[in-house]
Amino acid sequence: MTLKAKLSSLNDLVFDNRFTRELPADKEIINNRRQVFNASYSRVLPTPVVKPQKVAYSKEVAELLNLGIEACESNEFTELFAGNKLLTNMDPYAIR
Repeated sequence: MTLKAKLSSLNDLVFDNRFTRELPADKEIINNRRQVFNASYSRVLPTPVVKPQKVAYSKEVAELLNLGIEACESNEFTELFAGNKLLTNMDPYAIR
């Protein structure tokens, strides 16, 4: 068994984005409630929140993602998972 080094930065996370790459998207990009036809999802940007606070995180999921405790305790982690920040390779979407 080989041990992988913990990611030094959240920017090192890898996103597959296969879902948004291979399935049909809603043509409308305005974020409002509506009936969507012939699409699997809608592209949306997360709504930022004021002063997000991390309440908890799963150490088991952090292990699966190879995230160290430093990354999970960072302000960047809080901003990212609150939706206030996106990483370059993220492709956010909404589905209902």
